[in-house]
Amino acid sequence: MKKSIFIVFVFYSIFYSCKNQQESDLNLKHLNHIAKCVNTDLCSVKNDIFNLANSLQYKIPFDKDVSTLPKEKYYFYSEEILFCSYKKSQSAVYYPANRAITNQLKKIIINSESLDTLFISTIKKNPLLSQIYFLDTNSFLRIYPYIDVINYLKNSVDLKNFIPYQTVKKKPFINDNAYWINQPFADPYGRGWIISCVEPIYYRDRFLGILSGDITMRSLQNKYFSSGTELMLVIDQESKIICCTKEAAKITKIPQIREFRYYKPVTENIYACNNPSLTEHPNKNLRKAIKSLLSGGTKEIFFMDSKKYTIYKSHIRETDWLLLKIIN
Repeated sequence: MKKSIFIVFVFYSIFYSCKNQQESDLNLKHLNHIAKCVNTDLCSVKNDIFNLANSLQYKIPFDKDVSTLPKEKYYFYSEEILFCSYKKSQSAVYYPANRAITNQLKKIIINSESLDTLFISTIKKNPLLSQIYFLDTNSFLRIYPYIDVINYLKNSVDLKNFIPYQTVKKKPFINDNAYWINQPFADPYGRGWIISCVEPIYYRDRFLGILSGDITMRSLQNKYFSSGTELMLVIDQESKIICCTKEAAKITKIPQIREFRYYKPVTENIYACNNPSLTEHPNKNLRKAIKSLLSGGTKEIFFMDSKKYTIYKSHIRETDWLLLKIIN
């Protein structure tokens, strides 16, 4: 009799252990799948920007002689800031006030018009891209889709002071690689919080400027983190939340990042991640679990408000983010 009870006990122990292990494996597989999909999207953006950078460097004749700027296409706001009128099939342009338009700059402005076709085809090919722009060393901007530059940059902003240009201005063009700005920041051109994939542009060994492909955090949120039931978070290596689902925000008691509001033109770098690190969370159990995950773990258990939670981790390689899923 005792032997039979023991056998039954062992059987159920093994059964429930296997069941729990299976559920754990399924949750981790699900998380790894989502991380892979996000990473694939990011790699696609990187490859498109890399290919576009190659085209700029080898196919655009930036030194081709030009006579003058067509007055029917380029205008000066208050006789100072250069811009162009709206047309669906062309980029917007911007050049700050109080700066001379040299013959060399005229070459850049006119010869870069051929970028519009490349920008349009790249945006159509990759819907995750919200915008692409070329910024030269004089702070001349060509950006697609068209934006009202006078509305967002009316105070004559030097665009070279923003993080995309500052990130790569002294860095080489590297084959099969790109420079990610993976900390969301306020887009100077009015599209809210963004991350950027940036490439330096060289022409005949001369640094010409940068090429940037931007992704809005809104688009990532809508595609992967709009669930009303799942508890999912993306954090950086300092455990600050990049984005998350509403339910995950409730559990961690850290509010979701609100979209950036444009009350006035952006004239300096403004970052979204002002939330505290999860390693500084008031709940010591969650702090301990997050620290373990940052150290290499893929699964941890923690208690909060007398409830047991399991948290799983996967890695998004392109931006070096961690994807987390909480099960209660």
